[in-house]
Amino acid sequence: MNEKDNLVFNELVVVKRSGQRVNFNSMKIAIAIKKAFDSVGLEDCEKKANKVYEDVLSYIRSNYWDRKTINVEDIQDIIQTMLLDDNYENVYKAFSDYRIRRAASRKAFDLKSQHKFVKAIERIVFESKKNITSKPNEVLLDFGKTVSCEYTKAYVLDNKFIRAHEDGSVYIHNLDYFNLGSLSSTHLEFNSVITDEFPLNIFCMAMNAKNEIDGEITISKIDYLLVPFLLRRFREKFKEKLNKYLDLEGYLDYINFKKIEELIDKEDVINIDLDIFNQYILNKKVRNIFEIAYADSVKKIEELLTVSFERLLVSLNNIITENKNYAISLGTNNTKIGLIINNCYLDVVDKLDSMKNVTTIFKIENESNNSLLDRVSELVIKGKNIVFANLDASYNKDKDNEVEYFSNGKRIFENILCDEKNSIGRMIVASVSINMSRLGNRNSDKTKSEFYLELDEMLELTKNILIMIFETIGNKSKENYQVIFNDNILDDDKLESGQKIRKVIKKGVLNIELASLSECAMCLEKDKEKQKKLVKEIIDYVNGQAKKYSIENKLNFVVSETSKERPLKKLIAFDKAIYGIKKDVTDKNCYLRIDSMFNFKENIKNDFKYIGEYQKSFSGGNLVNVYLPKNITVKKFNELLELMIECNVGFMRFSMRK
Repeated sequence: MNEKDNLVFNELVVVKRSGQRVNFNSMKIAIAIKKAFDSVGLEDCEKKANKVYEDVLSYIRSNYWDRKTINVEDIQDIIQTMLLDDNYENVYKAFSDYRIRRAASRKAFDLKSQHKFVKAIERIVFESKKNITSKPNEVLLDFGKTVSCEYTKAYVLDNKFIRAHEDGSVYIHNLDYFNLGSLSSTHLEFNSVITDEFPLNIFCMAMNAKNEIDGEITISKIDYLLVPFLLRRFREKFKEKLNKYLDLEGYLDYINFKKIEELIDKEDVINIDLDIFNQYILNKKVRNIFEIAYADSVKKIEELLTVSFERLLVSLNNIITENKNYAISLGTNNTKIGLIINNCYLDVVDKLDSMKNVTTIFKIENESNNSLLDRVSELVIKGKNIVFANLDASYNKDKDNEVEYFSNGKRIFENILCDEKNSIGRMIVASVSINMSRLGNRNSDKTKSEFYLELDEMLELTKNILIMIFETIGNKSKENYQVIFNDNILDDDKLESGQKIRKVIKKGVLNIELASLSECAMCLEKDKEKQKKLVKEIIDYVNGQAKKYSIENKLNFVVSETSKERPLKKLIAFDKAIYGIKKDVTDKNCYLRIDSMFNFKENIKNDFKYIGEYQKSFSGGNLVNVYLPKNITVKKFNELLELMIECNVGFMRFSMRK
């Protein structure tokens, strides 16, 4: 729109049905038209909706340039006229029917919230009629999600929050569930479940937690988590084997076996020095019995572990839930028992064909075990679902605790409430994405200070949405949950009966996500190298604001990049309807992550350095995916991992090109 057009629309006032007067907002027209096209399921509907939108604006511009007001019904009449003029009869009918239903609903209900809720119920019915392949339980789940979501919109969230979500300025994650108290991605502690029932107990815990967590569940540091359990089983096996073999050879009556059992029970490692039994070893044959019993016991432990891991991974991967994401982290326990755990786990990952729903997060550092790293590299080259977290990155290093990531690169470590850094037992309480491309589009011909002014407004809005979600969930009590607050969340033992969970979940994070950041930079800056620097500048700025919010509210605000496909597709669909097809910005099916700005080929070290700088500024992490050539060797791949460490990259996924 040129300055003359802007002047017409800036001076025009919309008169609502209630008589309320508001400023003209063309975006609402675009969204209304898009929804009409969505309801009939036309192909390439955003492009067609944009054409009708431009026609509507052109009509208003030509016919209302000398007027002060326009009625909301007149705008809807103009939309219907343009739909007919552009030969979209089916969309016209859908829009017309929708207006009739809304008018009837407004007559039936005095309260606006009730009228909105009825609209939600209607949507459930119409969607279920269209989707003829849905199974009954899927339809029932959709009913529940829609009712929960629309109830939240009508009765819980502020109208300005809903408007921002519905016009694509922001995307409120977990909108379907948060009012029910559902929490997002969580690193469970698993404090007291590793018993002889492993892996059933961990599987049951993870599966049951899914009823209360709408996001990824991470089983962290499994190479440490299983040590007490395996040591206990090893001691049992060693004593059992030793007793059996000594008895078979006729030595048991001549040895104080009770003392030997006491010595075994005192050991807290699996690599026992057999010299501690010297006073009971009568000759070389007896020593040989000890050696065989020891080796057989280790082998039995490895067999037990391999079978258990296979059961666990297959069961987690096949869970039938809407959100199936799980992750398991390991890699830094270089003790003998730690290496046994790591190697048995990798054996199972190698054996299983598809592990789409369970991601392995392998943690690396300068002191990583080389043979273990080679094994993991081989598995990545085979196409296994493995990502890497670098503990030596400056923002991940800590002498007392290991950082934990989620499989999408999201990160929890720092805590405004205490000096100690930790990850396990903490969660992402809520996430809201800001449509950065929208801000870039609106400010492409303005000054940078004007862009940051509008960004400040969006950050303030996002902060307030996150606080409202936090308070809504935080008002739930411990009794509203069966699993996650039973010794699985940091400090949940301090929750008394009937107490609100606010005091525990405040140790989690509120996630400000930046969506379409690369497209935003392209709108604001034409030079590609300057775009990369601008991205860093924006991340730094937002991170600074998040730190300020954390101090002011005593809550952990973090900044990350949106990686989920659903919000990125939804936001670009809105922007196509408003701005049309814009080269390198909306000329695709989905907004891209900032790793799309790099090809990781010609100047890979420089690319990695940029990624390291971005991730240092992203306090909440981001996902970077590097595609590998088909003929890459383990040696070449390990060089990439070394470069990752050198360039301060904290998290990365490597994928084989198809």
